[in-house]
Amino acid sequence: MPSDLTQMDVLSTNLYQLKNLKTIDEKCTFLLETLRKAGWGKVSLSFLNSKYETRKTLYSGYEPEAINFSEEHKLPPEKRKELLSSTVDRWRIVPFYYLPWRDERARYIVSGGLSTEIPLKYKIEWNKNDLLYSPIYHEGRPVAVLTLDNPKEPSIPTKVSLRVPTIIHSVLTEVILQSVAKEHYANFLEIHRSVIARGTIGVIEIDDSGKITEVNDAAEQILSVNKARLLGNNYVKVLSNDLVFQLSSAIQEATDSLKSVDLRFDYSDINNTRRALEIRITPLHILFDYMGMIWSINYVDKTEIFKTYRTVLDDFNAINSKLSGDFINIQQQLVKLMCDQYGFIYPRLYILSDDHETLRCVLSYDPQIEDLTFFDHPYNRNSLAANAILENELVFTTEKEKTVRDLRRIWERLNTKAAIAIPLHIIPEIKAVLVCDIRTPDFFIDEARKISLNLFGSLIGLVLRPLFEK
Repeated sequence: MPSDLTQMDVLSTNLYQLKNLKTIDEKCTFLLETLRKAGWGKVSLSFLNSKYETRKTLYSGYEPEAINFSEEHKLPPEKRKELLSSTVDRWRIVPFYYLPWRDERARYIVSGGLSTEIPLKYKIEWNKNDLLYSPIYHEGRPVAVLTLDNPKEPSIPTKVSLRVPTIIHSVLTEVILQSVAKEHYANFLEIHRSVIARGTIGVIEIDDSGKITEVNDAAEQILSVNKARLLGNNYVKVLSNDLVFQLSSAIQEATDSLKSVDLRFDYSDINNTRRALEIRITPLHILFDYMGMIWSINYVDKTEIFKTYRTVLDDFNAINSKLSGDFINIQQQLVKLMCDQYGFIYPRLYILSDDHETLRCVLSYDPQIEDLTFFDHPYNRNSLAANAILENELVFTTEKEKTVRDLRRIWERLNTKAAIAIPLHIIPEIKAVLVCDIRTPDFFIDEARKISLNLFGSLIGLVLRPLFEK
């Protein structure tokens, strides 16, 4: 082995460089290579699931043929479990376990029953069949195993000679546990619960036992199945046999690979209406331990509650490459797209005055409107635009509503019967809102339209920002 001074120098230099790496694989591979510089010819790190199955292994110092052989002859889960049990405690050199081939009992465990003796002269040296490894635990469960082999010096390992590997093992543990905390599936669930709250895409959450734990309103509508009937039951028992049969292979693929699987399938609801649906099955996991899955369901033909939402997204994709030029040009394109999509007319921009007394109309996107001062009005609860700013949300009203008075004279001039106000977040110091009129009072706002209009508002506010920043 390299001298202690050399090993510590290698260790300090490499650990300093570790901070520049991003992914868990990059960091772990770097630490394996550091172990090689500290005197070990072959080093590997195997990640396990809760069944003690090897899901992925990182190698350093192995020839391609040796890696292929290892991948084809993975350690059986039952043997891995034995090697991580109290059976091997007598060979523990904290935090490593050293099972020497010279020891008959150790040889029996490593070989699976072989009891052949070896010459006495080789009993004080490292044997190519010796096994040196150390598990890494998360919440009491082994999630990875570090294995060292082919030392540069043939002497058997001791607590002193394993000082540097022990330090690196501690760093590896920290890297892996930080990754678990960072990539914990709870963060993923939080994102999907925001989708559930919006109700724009059908979402079903299922735990690792197959029990349905969450169903949003959109999923209930798409599958035409009562939510109360689904919650708390195994999906195999409460969903139609047709649906489960079509999804079975995709579910198996997702749980085995721990990767999302997309598929399209035909589904008959309780009214025997045949519908083409698309679904993404997303497995949830901590490292390689399966924790459940999320189904995200949508209509392929973009009908029902998804029509407006998906159409707007398609429109955005279509014009994305065209959004070029100055900020005035970009915002005009966004406003025109929104008005064309929803039948809005006379779009105009209001800014709250410095004394917070008046909403001033500072910009019209319709050339027919020339006198902007006509649209100025007091900033109070009688104002549609003021309510949008105060509530920080979309406000829609029609001539049937008697409470909003500032629009009466505007409607009389423009010959309109309804209006909508969309708050714009430009910069914190400026309160702004986009108001559009609507010729017919039959316009309505569902959840999908609300999301789309808020998206328009966010983009319009974003491109307006440079015009108001000092």
